Amino acid sequence: MSTAVALLALIVGLPGLAAAAHLGLLALASLLYRERYIWAVPPVRFLVLVPAHDEARVIEGCLRAIEADRRPTDSVLVVADRCTDATASIARSLGARVLERGPGDEPGRAAARQAGLEHARDLEWDAVLMLDADSIVEPGFFAACEQALAADVVAVQARSEGEQGRTLAAEAAVAAFTLQGITIPRGRDRLGVSVRLRGTGMAIRRAVALRHSFSAPASEDLFFTLDLLLEGGRCRHVDTARLRSAGAGDWGTFGGQKLRYEAGRMAAARAYVPRLLRRALRERDAACLEAAWFLATPPFALTAVSLLAGGALAAAVQAWPVAALMGAGLLTLVFALATGLLQARARLRTWLALLAAPWYLAWKLVVQVRALASVVRGDDYYEPTARV
Repeated sequence: MSTAVALLALIVGLPGLAAAAHLGLLALASLLYRERYIWAVPPVRFLVLVPAHDEARVIEGCLRAIEADRRPTDSVLVVADRCTDATASIARSLGARVLERGPGDEPGRAAARQAGLEHARDLEWDAVLMLDADSIVEPGFFAACEQALAADVVAVQARSEGEQGRTLAAEAAVAAFTLQGITIPRGRDRLGVSVRLRGTGMAIRRAVALRHSFSAPASEDLFFTLDLLLEGGRCRHVDTARLRSAGAGDWGTFGGQKLRYEAGRMAAARAYVPRLLRRALRERDAACLEAAWFLATPPFALTAVSLLAGGALAAAVQAWPVAALMGAGLLTLVFALATGLLQARARLRTWLALLAAPWYLAWKLVVQVRALASVVRGDDYYEPTARV
């Protein structure tokens, strides 16, 4: 009986071990990240594309930060996506070109991005730089992206961080950003595999942006990245191009954001893992193998749940080697998260928010179930983040 339970514990904890090994490797590699510098940089004219659905509350801050840093050759296009507020008029008053989409147009951020690209086919630009309406770029952003694109790179992703908040949900969002926006992309870049484009802060060369399309109902940037991977393209991380985005102020808003992300990840896993593995084996493509590894393993919170459950089962029957293995996996997760918080120079209250980890794990499990249900149903639209 004890042998059977020990085997069950290993099976339960195996997904967590696989994910922890992946995150631990990326966290370790992130410590060795070094940004490449090229002296002779050809100029890049950026088209800054900002999809915005009812973003009157935040669009001014975004556009003013862009205006403070952009060069004369860079232009700004705001896609006012089925707005019912003053987003379009605010954007125009700040000098941006505005494309308005009406209530009858296809909903969703992917459709807004694609509409902006189609509108821009006749404009003069070398690379599109996509920003969310709640993102604030830091000084030197455009020059850093131009520098990163100089080495014949098809796309780059800027360092993306969460804006410090005043609630527990906001601090949880900041912690999540440290892994997804800093540690993981730094690690991938150092290992020479492809960085995942994250929507806001991604810069894509014109030919690539117009050849592919944004079409997925959720995580369209992830699908775009995977399409590039399958044709041999690589995306790079640029740490000196930095931006901050407003985090969710409450658990309902944060849950909606995570639902979209996890549903997109599940849908991408179903659509791309077999193709990524085939290319990885055929072409000996490490980037495709790493992407498949990421998609086939659970996210951070479920990884912790998997390891905790496996460890508890093993301890119940005194299968200490298995319990120790699960403990090592948990320590690896702690190392990855601590690495992210240190690299983000997180403030004390973000560290203290980790005390709510038990609640967060239970909450995230519910979000994961909801995301799975939405994928099974075939949902093709997810509500945008509401601004309060």
